[in-house]
Amino acid sequence: MNRRTFVKRSLVAPPLLLGTGLGYARYEERHAVQVVPVDIALGLPHPLQVALLSDIHFDPLFETDYLESVVTRTNALSPDLILFTGDFVSDVASRLADLAGILAKTRAPLGRFAILGNHDHTVAPELVGAALELAGVTLLRNRTVPIPGMELWYLTGLESFWRGRPDPTCVTRTRAEARHIVLAHEPDSFDRLGDPRIALQLSGHTHGGQIRMPHWGAIQLPSWGKKYQAGLYENGERKLYVNKGIGTVVHHYRFNCPPEITLLRLT
Repeated sequence: MNRRTFVKRSLVAPPLLLGTGLGYARYEERHAVQVVPVDIALGLPHPLQVALLSDIHFDPLFETDYLESVVTRTNALSPDLILFTGDFVSDVASRLADLAGILAKTRAPLGRFAILGNHDHTVAPELVGAALELAGVTLLRNRTVPIPGMELWYLTGLESFWRGRPDPTCVTRTRAEARHIVLAHEPDSFDRLGDPRIALQLSGHTHGGQIRMPHWGAIQLPSWGKKYQAGLYENGERKLYVNKGIGTVVHHYRFNCPPEITLLRLT
């Protein structure tokens, strides 16, 4: 190869690689949902299998086929519970009926429960809540419910720390020996939820950063999601799991950070 040919190819290669990478990030990895199994020992009376989904961000892309496939894969896991940790929408509430129709197809014998994310609170919290009710999903807004068959074990959902009015007194009102699985959209709230009754916190919000560069990590993270980015964290007896989300927001790309259905195997 002569020098002129080498220079020409050198100038062409970077844009070509960039274009290929952007295409992969937008059209391939953004839909390459992974089922992530996570085993967590909590001291439950008996094992509990939980499917965790977060950050669907149904608009502005309204990808019904994609979300249908996520629901199908979730049901195939045969979870006891399905939990949603918020951000069902991004900017509008114009097609919530479509979203509700898809979420209504989720199946779990012990129920389906959800909290609102910061976007839901900003866009239309009452309308999102009504859509979840239509889908048969129970919305927990600063509310605690007992976990069936688990004496003194509770599921608690809090409003968004960024855009809502979270009130953790629903935890403190239970007996000292009670234990809670808490849904809190923003993971950095973990440092504020130090009550020993909280055995496990489940969050989303970060999307794992959506774009993670090798040897660098996430190139951008939201407020309330900078410390705990993705995966499992522990602080003494308390544990936190951060789901990377199903959808995307602002920039509709994922790189080195595929969407996630978490299969929590709790014991």
